[in-house]
Amino acid sequence: MTCAGLALALTLATPGGAKADAAAMDALAERAAAAIGRLHSNAQRALVTVAQDEAFADYFHTHDDDDRHRHKSRIDQVSLATQDKFHVEEMCLIDPQGAEISRIVGDEIAHDLATDEADAPFFAPGFAAGHRQVYTSPIYLSPDADKWVVAYVTPVLVDGDKRSILHYEHAFTVYGEILQNLADRADGALMIVADTGHVIFDSRTQIPIERKGDLEARDDYFASFDLAGLDLAGFREAIGGAESQGQGRITMGEAAHDAAFRVIGPWTLISLQAL
Repeated sequence: MTCAGLALALTLATPGGAKADAAAMDALAERAAAAIGRLHSNAQRALVTVAQDEAFADYFHTHDDDDRHRHKSRIDQVSLATQDKFHVEEMCLIDPQGAEISRIVGDEIAHDLATDEADAPFFAPGFAAGHRQVYTSPIYLSPDADKWVVAYVTPVLVDGDKRSILHYEHAFTVYGEILQNLADRADGALMIVADTGHVIFDSRTQIPIERKGDLEARDDYFASFDLAGLDLAGFREAIGGAESQGQGRITMGEAAHDAAFRVIGPWTLISLQAL
């Protein structure tokens, strides 16, 4: 349901407390968006730096099996060092046909390399990224980490050709911990809503991200966003129009909230305070 047909009273800028409270939520949303932006930037920069390691070019320059095995071992060690420094859940190097060349899960080298990664949600966007550019994925349920993760992917260029993509995953808890910290020190709550409309983080309640048996659908893990009868599109339209950010007061019946939002890629980060 969107705002059409609702008995919705919206205050964008009113004198006194309403304006101040909405502004406070806007400031909280801005701080949270900046924190998430820093996490993304640090992860992207680290991945691009790792992808320039000579081990990758050396692997593709040789056609000798013994040399390739040696260079692959070096790539494994580069990946393990990255995991140790940045605590990634999984990291792999994938060729243009979707076959894994190297993979680590946690702090272990995997030997059961997959051949069908071309079906992964990050595969095509990763190869489409430019040199030293990084594709950041929406969250997905990782078959290796068995939890919901965010993927970062960058192409590995050798002599100007995209010979592979380098990919690693961060558990979604990395982002949740940062936002929980901010919310605990503020008067408002923080949420992240995916572009599918699912609430994937809410500072007021714990949302488990670990796999539950054979369940894989988002609906099995995450509730749909609803605030005063508004879905995500209706909420954003009500206080932000078509913009990537907004703030205001939403009232329906006896329920009222001061709220603000920022759009960060496929996520809408929301701050709100019930009145």
